[in-house]
Amino acid sequence: MPLDNRTKQLSEFARSLGLVITDFNLLNNALTHGSYIKEKKLKSTEDNERLEFFGDAVLKMFISEHLMDKYTDFSEGKLSKLRAYVVSEKVLSEIASDIGLKKYILLGKGEMKSTPVSVLADALEALLAVIYYQCGSNKTRDFILKYWKNSIEEVSFNVEKGNYKAMLQEYTQANKVGLPEYITVSESGPDHNKSFEVSVFLNKTELGRGKGKNKKDASQVAAKNALKCLQKKG
Repeated sequence: MPLDNRTKQLSEFARSLGLVITDFNLLNNALTHGSYIKEKKLKSTEDNERLEFFGDAVLKMFISEHLMDKYTDFSEGKLSKLRAYVVSEKVLSEIASDIGLKKYILLGKGEMKSTPVSVLADALEALLAVIYYQCGSNKTRDFILKYWKNSIEEVSFNVEKGNYKAMLQEYTQANKVGLPEYITVSESGPDHNKSFEVSVFLNKTELGRGKGKNKKDASQVAAKNALKCLQKKG
């Protein structure tokens, strides 16, 4: 694509997001995937990997700052679960789609046929790096809080309500590791005072167990223990 046409395209994209960008070479790098670089035999430093590296750190910093300020009664564990979800590939790829980012990414022919969510997520992180460099920290913070607001509120609701089953499902979906499966392991006691034990599995691997007066409560405890297990494993 001729440089003038590319610059015009990127300028229109920046304006659509309310951004004032002057370094279009930098923005072009942010939206250039490694597959395009290899196909065109360009320098490896012209792809978006370095900017993605920095954008990832910028995103986590501002999300962490916002969560610390907004949820003052949340423990470190709850804050970590919140952040893990809102910076996941799933959320990033959805936001990338919302702002029409795919249209502006330069890809190799193979990637163009079916753009992986990881490509969209990486490009969005690289874009955040450009916003930080070109527009400053305040504009970057505003941009992140605007586009991540719904995801933060969605998952924080489940954290506040102690809905561990919903949190576990959000976590597994965000990280594309399948869906949790709950199995009743045992049921004991008289009808008026029963006790249930439920185990939760992920890809046939048991992650946690929980006990309760009904299956619903036992499942919540099992999901809570599963989240602790996943957090320890990173």
